[in-house]
Amino acid sequence: MDPGRPSVSTDLIGKFRLARIRDLGALESGVYWPQLQPFFLKPQFRRLTYRLMDRSPTNPPADRVHSTRGASGVGELDVAYIRDRMATSLVITQAGLPDYCLTSVSKGGLACSGTDTAGLFEVGESVGLIYRGLPGLKLAATGDHERLAIWIPAASLHRRLAALLGKPAGADLVFEPVFAWDRPATQSLRHLLSFLTEELGSPDSFSDNDIACWSFTDLLLYTMLRAVPHNYSEQIANAAQSPIPAMVRRAEAFIRVRARQPIALHEVADAAECSLRTLHRGFREFRQTTPAMAILRARLDSVRQALAGGNADSLADVARAHGFTNPARFNRLYEMTFGVPPLAGAAVWPRRETPGSTC
Repeated sequence: MDPGRPSVSTDLIGKFRLARIRDLGALESGVYWPQLQPFFLKPQFRRLTYRLMDRSPTNPPADRVHSTRGASGVGELDVAYIRDRMATSLVITQAGLPDYCLTSVSKGGLACSGTDTAGLFEVGESVGLIYRGLPGLKLAATGDHERLAIWIPAASLHRRLAALLGKPAGADLVFEPVFAWDRPATQSLRHLLSFLTEELGSPDSFSDNDIACWSFTDLLLYTMLRAVPHNYSEQIANAAQSPIPAMVRRAEAFIRVRARQPIALHEVADAAECSLRTLHRGFREFRQTTPAMAILRARLDSVRQALAGGNADSLADVARAHGFTNPARFNRLYEMTFGVPPLAGAAVWPRRETPGSTC
């Protein structure tokens, strides 16, 4: 298996709620949905209906798990894990869903039909899939199948698309449904999905930290908009303007004030009064860095100031308040940035059996 390819595991527990389905009728009836709460609470998710395409053997053992459904979430993203012994189909009914779904297959195959782009699309371990939850869309999975699906609110993608374009989009965002994971442009997206899977499989994932969730969501969605072809890809590539130092200063002031709060890149661009493209160019040309790295540095500076000011909170509390949930990674970043450890930080972090791995 390619170590860089997104993968899932039947052993995932961590932040996932799991429904192990033994009754063949339970999958089609959807009676397992309450077991997945508090995730996938939006009523429109009940428009996802599953059907068995192959019921052999006709009398399977009563204790056999035929399907496993997992649910988790990171901020505004809903994350689903699906594993089926038998061939199944998913059909979106009624009015459909407004959300987009990014899908990674780790075992078996998947056929997608009925999207707004004509044709039948074959998806496997080396091919990713993204589609919108339009009514009538059908996914047909082979037996012994496993995949991860990330549901993304349309409004979230449209906000970030407008930030990249420097203006609101005039028409709906339409992705090319399938793409190869081994393309240079999709490498970062692939690694982000692998990281997300590992995190949600751990009880100490970053999903309980609002700042970390917001930062990861921002990075994932901007990476997806740049990596996966769609009807605005060319405009994003050409949306360049000449940066000016005043814009950079406005962005830096906004970042400093929000160091202890979630920060989305499009919010930084709005505060700087420029497009996201211009923001990136401005930081690259005038600060030799990126807006994301500037946010990270601002958070580290804020931690240092809090510690220097005799903050009564523990180092762990101060760090987590700034979105740092992994002790080892935080200590390493702090020492790399300032040349000294954060008050011998490793000694004052609470001990954990399985530390998270975000910052």
